[in-house]
Order: sequence, then structure tokens, then C-alpha cells
Amino acid sequence: MKKKNVISGFALAVSMVCMSAAYAQSGVAPGPVQFAISGVGDAQFEYIDAVDAAVPAQDKRGRFRVSNVSSELAFRGSMDLGNGMTGVVNLTTGINVDNANANANAGMFGNAKDVYVGIAFANVGTVKLGRMTAAARWNSGTADFSPMGAGLQDDQGMLSGASGQSAVGPQFNVRFDNTLAFESASFGGLSARVYYSANEGKSAAGTTNSPHLNDGSLSLGLQYVHGPFDVRLSAEQRNDKGTLNGTSDHNTRDRDVRFGLRYTLPDGTILGFGHDRMRLSDANATGTAKSLLTKHGTVISAKHTFGKHVVYGGFGVGSDVHCEYGNGSACDGSDTGARNAVIAYQYLFNKQMMFETFAAIVKNEARGRYDFDSGGVGPATGAQSRAVGAGLRYAF
Repeated sequence: MKKKNVISGFALAVSMVCMSAAYAQSGVAPGPVQFAISGVGDAQFEYIDAVDAAVPAQDKRGRFRVSNVSSELAFRGSMDLGNGMTGVVNLTTGINVDNANANANAGMFGNAKDVYVGIAFANVGTVKLGRMTAAARWNSGTADFSPMGAGLQDDQGMLSGASGQSAVGPQFNVRFDNTLAFESASFGGLSARVYYSANEGKSAAGTTNSPHLNDGSLSLGLQYVHGPFDVRLSAEQRNDKGTLNGTSDHNTRDRDVRFGLRYTLPDGTILGFGHDRMRLSDANATGTAKSLLTKHGTVISAKHTFGKHVVYGGFGVGSDVHCEYGNGSACDGSDTGARNAVIAYQYLFNKQMMFETFAAIVKNEARGRYDFDSGGVGPATGAQSRAVGAGLRYAF
């Protein structure tokens, strides 16, 4: 997927000259340097709608659009530091093939993705500092076979959504900022990862009306790979994000536990399974503001490759929510579930170029408001969101 070109060669030459000069002054010889530029351009032409809402006037009738599907540009480098250590850097930014797709003000460059610097220790693991994919987001893709885990053809929405019952969408599929991380090497197929998002938004001493806030967050992940099995478990807690009631002055805890499994059959078909349990709480909620919301989601999926052809699909279920009010009474979470299905086909021209077409649907119950995880249409309560599309993906 990575191919050296004139740009990368020139950049490598410049970096070697600069580093050689610097090390000449220090008297220390530089180790081998590796530098690569890679990227993805992915766009789809789509037809979407969200109809049959509880209030018909809120239906979103069918419309066409061109969507950017997680296109990106990445610069990666590494240097041998000696004694089993390697310096690493990764600078990945989102690229907008469709300039108006939610990031018009950013121009071509959409938003930072995984951006970090670190040191890898041979046979131990890597320490990283920066912005990166934490364990819940990493695990959410276990049962999802869409390229980049994005677009209407992904099936993570049943795991990541809360049926519109929280003021702000849960953030478990959002990258960690201000992060210190450790990702271990594999020991007999078992590896671990730990991410700590620093509490840079910690407030001064709290009051009755404005509690003391401490927004540090923690994410843990385990993976075991053996033969055809790939098993993953993640646990994540995000503090004081105000997700449940949209508050900025309440002590809140957002927790997620997620299990993922992939199994590869002898013919190469890959089966996927994901299960998620989410808990959003607000210790300072009063009256009919929610103090607690819990829900779970499940996704099953499969992918089969034959020659240049790939077929994949998935089916997911998002549960009704269980919720409580700040006054101690239970709130009504009935009929807030949903089902999600997707089927897609890909034709691989070569290692770089791919054509894809898909059909997908999110069917909500009467009081549900689940949406597609990526590229959502924002359905009204009770609506079903449908989408068909086709596109091209070029990776280098």
C-alpha cells in the first residue's frame, strides 16, 4: 500500500542531510532512517433517505450526494536508535475529496487522525505521545469489514450509538487526544494496549452549582491471536464529557466494555462478531434529567474474497435503552432499539485501485433514533434510514 516516489525520495534525502549535520556536531552516528508517504482517496456517489418517522413532517426524503469516505494522507518515519530502540513518528490527516463534507472550512485537509511520536522497544512494545485510536475504537472494527471502517456501508452504529437518548453522541469511536499510550509486543499471541488521555480540562475547586471536574480518561485493550482466531477485549472510561445531558458542570462517567472476535475459515472466509455494553452516568443530575443510561449492541458479519472479487455484509442489533432520572424514578426506554444491515461488493483492479457498491439500512423501532455510524443522515424518531451507493478507492 506504500510506494516510494519522487516526493518521498526527496524528503528522505533532505532529512538524512539534516540529521547527518546534527549528528556530526554531536559526534553520534545516526542509525538507519526509514520514511514513507502513503494516502487514500475514497469517494462514493450515494442515494440516502430517512422516512417513516413518527412525525411524517420530519422525514428526510431521498437525495443524492457525493461523500468523502475517510480519505487521508500520512507521513511516517522511523530511526534505529541502537540498543533495541527505534524512534517512530506518524502524522496522519484527513483529506476531503468532497470539500463540503462537514469540513468545508478546513479546505482539502479535514482533521488530524492518528498523530504521535514515540519510541519502540524491541520485544517489549511502543510508547507513544499524541492523538490516537484508543481501545474501544480499535475494537469496534473487529466485526466491520468496510474500508477504513467508514461510510454508510460500515455496521458499527449498533455498537457506538445510544438511540438518540443522550444529549450528545457517545464518544467511544472518537480518538483520544492529549494521550500517553503503551502498545505491547505480542507474547505467545497475547498483546495489550493502554491509553491515558490527560486531564488538561481539570477545573478549579467545585461548588454546589458547579462541581469539581477532572476529565482524564483511560482505555485498555487485550488481543489474542492464534491460528484462525483473533479475540479482542476493550474497556474504556471517559470522565466529565457531559454526554448524557449535554452539561459542562456535572461529574459524568461514560463507560464501555466491548468484545470482538474474528475467525477465518479454511476457504479464507472471515466471520466477525462484536458485542458492546455502554453505561453513561451523571452523578449531579436532578429532576427529570437522566442520571443513568445503559444499552448494548451486537454485530455479526462475514467477508469472502474470490480472485479480484470481495463480498461482505453484516447485521446488527441496537438494544432498547435502560435509563433513570435524577429524582430516582425510571424513565421509559421502551421501543428505542434498532436493526442495521449492510451488503457490499468490491472489485479489486489491483493493490491500489478498488470499485465498491453497497446497500444499507438502519430500521428504528417506534421511539428509536439510531443512525449510521459514519456518514449518518440524522433520522427523526422512529425513521428508517436507507442508502445505496458506489464509489472508487485509490490507495498508495
